[in-house]
Amino acid sequence: MKKIAVIFVIVLGVFALAGCGGSGAGNSSSIPENPGNVYRVITVDESGAPVQGVAVQFCSDQMCLMGETDSDGIATFEQEEGSYTIHVYKVPEGFAEDKTEYPVPETYGDVNITLKAAE
Repeated sequence: MKKIAVIFVIVLGVFALAGCGGSGAGNSSSIPENPGNVYRVITVDESGAPVQGVAVQFCSDQMCLMGETDSDGIATFEQEEGSYTIHVYKVPEGFAEDKTEYPVPETYGDVNITLKAAE
């Protein structure tokens, strides 16, 4: 009976440790699924962790909207499907400036941006 109790405790310990993988930061499965009717800008650092507080511009030929990434590294834009680009306007302290113009898919979806550390 004592051996069964020991084995039971070990098995429970293994299951408990398997569930303790941290917050999931940087894990793409921790990013909520796109509902399919919005454009999202997803910003991460080089390790894959989300970056909060990135100011981004979502632009068409006629206008630009401003947005800021949340704690999941996501800024959401509810616009009609069309032709847009993304510009990183301002990055948080510790990150290098990004002057890239990111194309946006014609249909709703995500634009992933990896920010580099400042040198």
